Amino acid sequence: MRFLLLCLFCFQCSTCLAAVPQIEVGASNNLPPDHPSILLMEKAYQQLGYQMKLVVMPLERSAYESNKGQLLDAELSRTEEAAAMLPNMLRVKVPIGQIRITAFCRTRAIKINNWQDLSAWRVDVLRGIYLAKTNMQGQSYTEVNHIPQAIQRLLSGRTDIAVLLGDETEWLLQQDLALPIYSIQPDLAKTEIFHYVHQRHAALVPQLEATLRQLTAQAQR
Repeated sequence: MRFLLLCLFCFQCSTCLAAVPQIEVGASNNLPPDHPSILLMEKAYQQLGYQMKLVVMPLERSAYESNKGQLLDAELSRTEEAAAMLPNMLRVKVPIGQIRITAFCRTRAIKINNWQDLSAWRVDVLRGIYLAKTNMQGQSYTEVNHIPQAIQRLLSGRTDIAVLLGDETEWLLQQDLALPIYSIQPDLAKTEIFHYVHQRHAALVPQLEATLRQLTAQAQR
């Protein structure tokens, strides 16, 4: 009898878990698991009755798959300017944080004050950083698929400067403090980031906006 009750309980629990709808969200594979934008969106979806499943992949592929809308339902965070590159996505118009676009090099001697200063150097750019594409039009650069690849190219001397996501790169560098890679200040750009949802989930946008406003207000108290 106890065995039957246990089986029934397990079945009911699994049924409840299966009933929770899941949202597949694409994100950069260089984000720490406790990144504020991840925690915020997990909480927002939870309040709406969804389980957020984070799917990590290279930055540009994540945008491609999110916009395609078959493998992914949403994109964790992108700038407002990225909307032009994501025609099938809808921006949730409540910022969920900020992004820093930062130049990195293997010497503290290099000084970069703006995007134009990069033209004097061999530059790598993380594929999928749309702000870099916009601001570096006419300049020569090499695209790399992920941050560790950019770090290795800097260390080997194959490039002079890598334009990367500031927070994510610094987090990776902290895992190995012996690496002689340094950020160049000031940042090339610092701007707000937003969550994007595929248009087939358009009904979620106003709900997410209301929930994010509530969560943001609670955090500021």
